[in-house]
Amino acid sequence: MKQLLASIDIGAHSARLLIVEIDKRSGTYEALEDLEIPVPLGADVFKTGRISDNSVRMLCEIMKKFKLKLHEYKIKTYKAIATSAVREALNADVFIERIKFLAGIDIQIFTGVDEARLGYLAVQSVIPPNFGFNDKHLLLADIGTGACQVSVYDHGIMRFTETVKLGTLRAIELLSDTSSPSARMELLEPVIDYAFGELEYLSKKLQCDALIVTGASSRAMLSMQNKQRIKRGVIELNTEEFHQLREMAEHRTVDSLGREFNIKPDLAEAVLPCCMMISNLLKLTKAKLIYAPTISTKYALTEDFINDIMEGRDPFEPQIFGMASQTAERYGGDMRLIASTAILAEKLFEKLQPIHGMGHRELVMLKVASLLYKTGLFINNQAYHKHSYYIILNTELPGITLEERRIIAMIARYHRKSIPKQQHPDYMALPPDTRAIINKLAAILRLACGLAVACKPDERMTVKITPNLVTVNIGGAVHPAPLDYIDTDMFNYAFASKIIFV
Repeated sequence: MKQLLASIDIGAHSARLLIVEIDKRSGTYEALEDLEIPVPLGADVFKTGRISDNSVRMLCEIMKKFKLKLHEYKIKTYKAIATSAVREALNADVFIERIKFLAGIDIQIFTGVDEARLGYLAVQSVIPPNFGFNDKHLLLADIGTGACQVSVYDHGIMRFTETVKLGTLRAIELLSDTSSPSARMELLEPVIDYAFGELEYLSKKLQCDALIVTGASSRAMLSMQNKQRIKRGVIELNTEEFHQLREMAEHRTVDSLGREFNIKPDLAEAVLPCCMMISNLLKLTKAKLIYAPTISTKYALTEDFINDIMEGRDPFEPQIFGMASQTAERYGGDMRLIASTAILAEKLFEKLQPIHGMGHRELVMLKVASLLYKTGLFINNQAYHKHSYYIILNTELPGITLEERRIIAMIARYHRKSIPKQQHPDYMALPPDTRAIINKLAAILRLACGLAVACKPDERMTVKITPNLVTVNIGGAVHPAPLDYIDTDMFNYAFASKIIFV
């Protein structure tokens, strides 16, 4: 069975439309249209902080043309995103509303953690099997026009991600059109060094075996190589080869780079700042190798969209739990107790499914909450569940939306002490359906917390559900603490049913 899908990507340099035909049985796809139209959004935002009126009108006209293409192909299912230029614009809301009203296109603004997730998806299909992604300490840098997203992976699991608010176009805005190669170096170096030097204070775990670089500017830089070593969709070079490329960029004007290596003007001017950013990352990481997947982010966006349509398991899910675990460790959590709680929460979720009716995404939120519910102890033992709420609400996690983060924070907030009340404004401000999810997941987490203290996870746990009573037989586990102390108030509140443990 065939289906047509479209993805729209509004960046600092251009707006792109990709239309593909997918085979829903195999998940493979074929590109039918691949359009790219230059736009000056980055030049506007990085200079003035807002998208100019002319650029708003220009993008509306471009989106109207894209909408016509969607009609031409009779496409109703699409995904449209905007990255750092729109994200940072003071009038981003107006921009989104104008496009929605005048062109009928809904735009989603991508955050830095969204880009971290997409960067992983862009490389995970080619890096792991060929270059030991799951066996090494690697740093992935998605070098964009407005920002650079830096993520550290240890044996395949994300341990750290940070947005450096300096991309190639933002750096270029510091230059005049007449800047000589030496003047460009003199102007760019302190700014780039400062921006990337801040990473040294954000994480002490930056030393890596290799760098993985993505982005159009890095691909343009690598096109300057005489002989590229491409292995299964990945370009590989060592630090000596990289330094040769940087030296070539340093001693050429933008025009000569474009002519000599057949690089488009907007990318030719991005090559030098890209090289300088990579140099900073090599210095910070002590890496000896650089890998550069040839896949474009727009194809990663499309493949992620296809996965959503086909209701496949999110390939980024292990990274969500990895980052949540890393956050728990950073706040001094008792990881043995937290791990037991997470296992028991998942077991209870699965065995209580007939009475809660929730799906896999709710399970993901429960598991994240079960990893983070004790972070508030870092601040104070008194009312730590409220501190956990605040910490989670203000901690970005790749792969978790803002709405999901609010739910996870509320689950942690109600894992102990009081049940939700009308006097709790943050809870009452949420829609009834969302409050119902919070009630049920917080009830399950509260039970898991009690069980984690009372016993060890046991595969023989069984649950018997009757109209008025739920009976949990915890199996053959040893009971170091009485089961009577497990708090069942939240369960009674959420499910209008009693629960007992034997």
